[in-house]
Amino acid sequence: MRGAGGVLALVLIEWSAGWAVIAAWSQSWKVVRRGHFRITAWIVGGLAVLALLANRDALAEIGAAGVQPLLVGLMVASAASFTAAQYLRGEAAGVVTGTISGVAGLGALVVSARFITGWNDVVAALGLISGALLLGAVTNGMMLGHWYLNQPGLKTWALGRLTDLSVAAVALSAVAGVAAYGELTTASTEGAVLGIPGFGASFSFVFFFVWISTLALTGAVAWGARRCVKIRSIQSATGLFYVAILAAGVSEFLVRYLMVNGA
Repeated sequence: MRGAGGVLALVLIEWSAGWAVIAAWSQSWKVVRRGHFRITAWIVGGLAVLALLANRDALAEIGAAGVQPLLVGLMVASAASFTAAQYLRGEAAGVVTGTISGVAGLGALVVSARFITGWNDVVAALGLISGALLLGAVTNGMMLGHWYLNQPGLKTWALGRLTDLSVAAVALSAVAGVAAYGELTTASTEGAVLGIPGFGASFSFVFFFVWISTLALTGAVAWGARRCVKIRSIQSATGLFYVAILAAGVSEFLVRYLMVNGA
């Protein structure tokens, strides 16, 4: 994958897969009321469709095919089933369909690693999976934090698990980025500064520094949200998750830009 289309496709698949699989995990706890998952499932379904469309265009640009688009299609179909499952009795159907959707998306990311020029498949896959977990963790955290207003008495440990996962996902993303230091800091960034052709070819290290700084900010905010949960300040934690989503989104778009523009 390459260019803006490749970046958009990868980030949308990451976000859809991470959001779905972690939402399914949350539903398996059987403590959060169904309304939360209905809202989540509808949004995940729409995001998965956008990922499908972006992925189709990105693959067409490089002439790639194979199992990857089939996995993305399975992610979308399972996301639709995940939505339908929220109107059935019991939690099992939602847990299963959400998990299938997330795992299919993660599988698509693993296969996508082969389409990224100049990267080791394992290192690229690690970066993509860690990004999916990061986006999924902070987004589910923000959604669940709001749901406490609709479900008085919901135990704080539920949001606590998502804050712990967010911190862990930041750490995993940092490990993946350090492992790919050489590839990220030698990426071609021509024209990246002010849109001037030929200017900015040596800015990959600066962009890497901005990425790691933004990721560190995400980690600090997630840690702050974790502390807020411990003192039962749920709405403060929710507000911090807004910042975490913004920081995580910026960091993912930036690191995927460097990834698909390998030297």
